[in-house]
Amino acid sequence: MTDTMMWTPTHFPAAMRSLNPSTRAKAIEIANHLLEQGAMDKQRIVAHSVSEARQWARMGQSSAMNSGWQPRV
Repeated sequence: MTDTMMWTPTHFPAAMRSLNPSTRAKAIEIANHLLEQGAMDKQRIVAHSVSEARQWARMGQSSAMNSGWQPRV
């Protein structure tokens, strides 16, 4: 894990405020995973995680997707 502060359900980027709680939780999960990898800057991580979480929500939060987020390749 990096020394970067991880996001939580009570401490998250403003860009995630408009997401419903389950979608926000998924966005936080994705963002924290990307933070640990250290492959992107925070702004890109937030934008990417919000996009991925919205896609997850659109797919109906199916049991396959619910078992864990996997990055799109």
